[in-house]
This record gives sequence, C-alpha cells and structure tokens, in this order.
Amino acid sequence: MDDHSSPTTLTIPALRSGGVMLTYRCTNKCKHCLYRCSPQQVDTWMSLDLAEQVFAAMAREPQLRDVHIAGGEATLKMDLLADVIALAVRMGVSLSYLETNAMWCTDGDTARESFLRLARAGLPGVLVSASPYHNEFVPFVRTQTCVEAAIDVFGRGGVIVWIPQLYQALAQMPADRTNTLAEFCHAAGLSDEIGAVGRIYGLIPGGRVLDELRDCYPARPAEDFSSCRCDGELYNTSHFHIDPFGNLFTGLCPGIAAGKIGDLHPQITAENHPVFWHLATGGPCALMQWARDHHNYQPQRDAYISKCDLCTDIRRHLHALGGFEEIAPDTFYAN
Repeated sequence: MDDHSSPTTLTIPALRSGGVMLTYRCTNKCKHCLYRCSPQQVDTWMSLDLAEQVFAAMAREPQLRDVHIAGGEATLKMDLLADVIALAVRMGVSLSYLETNAMWCTDGDTARESFLRLARAGLPGVLVSASPYHNEFVPFVRTQTCVEAAIDVFGRGGVIVWIPQLYQALAQMPADRTNTLAEFCHAAGLSDEIGAVGRIYGLIPGGRVLDELRDCYPARPAEDFSSCRCDGELYNTSHFHIDPFGNLFTGLCPGIAAGKIGDLHPQITAENHPVFWHLATGGPCALMQWARDHHNYQPQRDAYISKCDLCTDIRRHLHALGGFEEIAPDTFYAN
C-alpha cells in the first residue's frame, strides 16, 4: 500500500500484473465466475481504439511485469483477439498468456491452427481452465484437445492448466459429455459434495458464488464483519483487470471501478469515490453504516457468507439508486 500522507486522499499504487478483459460474453455460465460472465451478457467487446488506449496506459506503468488477455471468452472473436495481441506487441506491452475455457476446441487441427495464428501475432502462451465448474459446460475432450494443441504450438513451458489436479480428476470422468458438479463430487468421493469442491478449488466468495454456491460457506450476521478491512484487496495491483468498458478493478474486486482508462490513478476522496473510500478506510461495515445514513440501505439478508457478500448487497442497493460512477459496469449488476 502507498504511504497516504493525506488523510483525505487515497491513490491506487502502480500496476504490477493484470489482465485485459475483451468482453463479459462467455459460452459458459459457471457457478464460480467472479465477473459474472455468461452467454446472457451483452455482446459488447473492447474496441481496438480502446485497446490502444489501454496498452498506451500500461506502457506508462513503471512496475508492470506482464499482462494476460481474458474474457469472458476472448476466442469468441478470434479476428479481434489476434489484432489485440498484435497491437499489444507493437506498443511494447509484455503479454504472458491467453485465458480460455476450451469450448471452441472441437478438433486438434482447428485448435492448432488457431493457436499458430495467435502465436504469429505475438502470443507467448495459454492458460486453459480445467475445473468441475467448467466441465458443466465444456466436455473434457475439448479441454484435453486444447491443452495438447497448445503444447504443440507453445511448448510445455507455454501452457498453464488451471487447476492441474482437477484436470487429472476430470480425466477420470466421461470425456465426451459434460458432467454436473454433483456427478463430479460423487465420482471423486467427496463426502459433503459441493462444499468440498469449494475448498479444493479455492473459491472467492463473490461474484456468482453468492448466487450459486452459498452452501459452501457458513453464513453470519453482517455485524460479524465489523473488524474486516478491504484495503489489502483494493490496493492490490498484482492481479488487476481492465474491462471492455475501460474500468479498472483491483484486488479481484469486480464491480468497483477503482479507476478508468483515462486515469488509472485518480485522487480518491470520500466525495468522488465514496464506495471505495469507505471500504478502504473502514471495511464493509463502514460502507454499510454510510449507506444506511445517507441512502436508506437496509440489509437484504439475515446473514452473509463473506465480507464480499455484504459489500455486494450494499452495492446492488446503491447501483439501483444510480449516480455512482465507481459502481460499474451496469452489466455486472444486471446479470
């Protein structure tokens, strides 16, 4: 965290490592998705003009190590994806990998040809998602095809399987069809089923987890989170994301735009970024009290599974009221 000499102004630290989200559109609607990507999301994509602004801003970041390309599912527009990769290379931004769920890998030849095209554009590697959450939508045979094709093109050192132990577990399941989460739990011998998968994967209790996987966690009254702080997450720029609308999200905190592409390090005050301010200086209960006092907020649940759950509940209320530019994008709250 920066040394904030002024008690009334906060600033986002230098960006270190992160991702460029080309879209929220995805072939999957995974239960664990932090950014609530899905086929129902608006079919909005980062334009090349905006991508140029993003990479220009990144090129000015003195501590930025690497950048990955993500979605949603960025391969849904392969032409745009190749152009974005080539643009990043031309502008001197060091790319690390492309994230993909492998749904598009219907056969090895197609997968290899596409990866070769992206490699020629300047892509150095691929991260392939492998989990029981993805397997509810993507047959394992496509995940395996993706991994093998990626190794052919990028070499083993250029391919990350996330998560490798779950990839091995999925290899024991029927490969030519999708499998439900319950089917995976049964085959893996997980006694308490969904809750155990939550621990194995290391879920972040935010995003769609709050709607689909609440049973993975015990719920507690809102006041139990009074000692929780959010500054560690909000000032964390080691895994930031910039979305197709130009919003900057720090610390895996989607839906709270810490900055915009026109100003990635704004002077944050209680007046211009009240949500970020109260979370960073006092945590979700401080935000809750402010929302109660000034915006008629009342908790919508008797208990919450995490501070992120409570924070999301408050932000949904504020988003419905309108007028909070930092609560973005609208699609995150509408979907």
